Amino acid sequence: MRTNTFVAMTLAVAAAAATGCDNSAKSGALIGAGGGALMGQAIGGNTKGTLIGAGAGALGGYLIGNEMDKERARKEAQARANNPVHQTNDRTDQLEADNERLRAEIENERLRRELEAQRDD
Repeated sequence: MRTNTFVAMTLAVAAAAATGCDNSAKSGALIGAGGGALMGQAIGGNTKGTLIGAGAGALGGYLIGNEMDKERARKEAQARANNPVHQTNDRTDQLEADNERLRAEIENERLRRELEAQRDD
């Protein structure tokens, strides 16, 4: 009876905590800790086994969730880079920089001609 209550409480806490996490690493750590605690209790049958299982599960869950977060971020970055709007914005920025450089060259040439005209006068 005591074990069933412990299992139910552990699952409830893990489920409630996982819904409030903002990334897979945190969710994985909480779910892993819950699952590890259950396995530790089942294998060891004592508090020490439960705590060791919770720690190992949290670490494993965090590592798996962290890799999932990295993969998701990589895919999102790739999708942004392949987005035509992103590519158009990059090209627009390049064209604006080229136009600014040409404006500066034209202004420099105009000023040079003015100075030459003043010297000739």
